[in-house]
Amino acid sequence: MSDRIGLVLSGGGAKGAYEIGVYKALSAIGATRFIDVIAGTSVGALNAVLLESRGAEYSENVWHNLKFSDMFNIDVKRISKSPLLVDYNDPDYIGIKPDNILDNIILRGKGLISSMKKENPLTDFIKHGLPINQDKISDIIDENVDFNRIYRKIYVVCSDSYGDIKYFHLNRYRNEIKKKIILASSALPVIYTGIAGGIEINGEHYSDGGTTTQGNTPVPFVYDNGCRSIIAVHLKYDADITNQYRMKDANIINIIPSKDLGDFVSGTLNLNPLKVKSDIELGYNDTINKTSEIYAMINKVK
Repeated sequence: MSDRIGLVLSGGGAKGAYEIGVYKALSAIGATRFIDVIAGTSVGALNAVLLESRGAEYSENVWHNLKFSDMFNIDVKRISKSPLLVDYNDPDYIGIKPDNILDNIILRGKGLISSMKKENPLTDFIKHGLPINQDKISDIIDENVDFNRIYRKIYVVCSDSYGDIKYFHLNRYRNEIKKKIILASSALPVIYTGIAGGIEINGEHYSDGGTTTQGNTPVPFVYDNGCRSIIAVHLKYDADITNQYRMKDANIINIIPSKDLGDFVSGTLNLNPLKVKSDIELGYNDTINKTSEIYAMINKVK
């Protein structure tokens, strides 16, 4: 792949602000010009194309203006078409009919699932995910990412309909397909997609690539494709790096948050402006603290 430096950006929703701080620090110490490859998953993929085409300062400004509704945009059209709650008196209903309130509480879920002859919200969500779309994420890409200014190799991780990891070499695709790949990589199962599939790309359906540790932080992929100098950016305070032990001939610098970025609710879904600012600053400081290691890596690849 490259005898220069590979940068790996993990998936993690709103916690991706940390990666902006990391890249800002790498730019400040002059390290970004030695990066030849960027591999990203989910928000890491979005950050990869944003940072590559616009740089750290512009990308930071984009993050400061993000809102929760950008990530979770309610699909009004789909809600308006959503089937009504199951009608137990409907002659087509074949599920369990509760006789009292207690049975209703205990058996309602089973009744909804077994009532497949009549559509209901639960079966609709199982098939298609929650009534939330990526329209605003798509708009953010259109407004802020210039695919024609991507010069380094960019690899994006997705999951196929069987749950297997797929690595896309983004540079090889047309711009409209590049955008679909980025959206697929960040299409959270259950949230944006159901069992009906994900985002269609060349006849196949793909969704969020961060379903496994290897896919969420694709260091093994970068290594297996020839890169021996790797900066891996994690979004978990207790990041699992055990899969790196087999890469004994690689120089891997792991940039791990020195403070917990939060759980699913307080971190992944949290686009509070103060939290975004704090995560960017933390990413910057954690990377500056690795300056000597990064310089040592640069000296080996020059």
